[in-house]
Amino acid sequence: MKIFLFKFLNAYTLTTVFVLISSAASAQSAQFEYDLKITADPSKRAAYLKQSGEAPSPYEQVFNLVKGSMQVATVIDKVDLRKDQYHINSTGTLGAVLATALNDQKLIRDSVGTNSPQGLLTNTYQEKRGNTELLIAKVDAPKNVVNFYKVSSRSPAVGSAPYTGKLLDMLTVGYQFIGKDLPTKSIVLPVTDGRSVKNYTLVRGESWEFPFDSGKVKAIRYYKTTSKDDSATFEVWFSEKEHVPLRSVIGLNAQYGATIQVDLKKIPAL
Repeated sequence: MKIFLFKFLNAYTLTTVFVLISSAASAQSAQFEYDLKITADPSKRAAYLKQSGEAPSPYEQVFNLVKGSMQVATVIDKVDLRKDQYHINSTGTLGAVLATALNDQKLIRDSVGTNSPQGLLTNTYQEKRGNTELLIAKVDAPKNVVNFYKVSSRSPAVGSAPYTGKLLDMLTVGYQFIGKDLPTKSIVLPVTDGRSVKNYTLVRGESWEFPFDSGKVKAIRYYKTTSKDDSATFEVWFSEKEHVPLRSVIGLNAQYGATIQVDLKKIPAL
């Protein structure tokens, strides 16, 4: 569905992560696992579709199957962070009941690019939601432009968008601060979802003793600013020590009538 990532995230992101953090000679590995929960009001989405005349996407059926609040999926991100490159592969798997109802559809994402002192710089981002077409975003760095494709990057581009500074995607946005300082002020992040580029402003909020894994972990909240053109809300809690996302909460635009929450199960040794 249109935002089911940043949303079946954007989801920011965050379900199981396999991170390989490398030194000049070798790489270390760790795995993060997240649960994804949806709180939905199907009547709001049905009313919007009727008014707008839009057709729901195949993945959107998940909202109609959720009654109130429900854990619906697990997302596993396998992340390789090497000396100067990275590769992140992510698979979102629905729970048993929803998988049966929706023919075991999956959310599959993949990102490759450069691991630099400034963070992870996207080169190619791919996303496939269930039986929808594969979306591909490829960066033309010298021109500061992202080209968008469907099915194959060897076919003609279906669109493009400029960006300023470094470009992130729906996978890299959650892992920018591992091994780096958390921002002390608001930051603007250009992010692509395979269809377009949007600038997200993240504001540093309060710190909190976060209830986590039968204990408490110190974490800092960052939240996205909203506007008339982008009313979706987003917040993420980063652990103060490891700088990994403990929880992400995404309030989708009013026409979806849903909120997505993603919770890390356990902090691995990094």
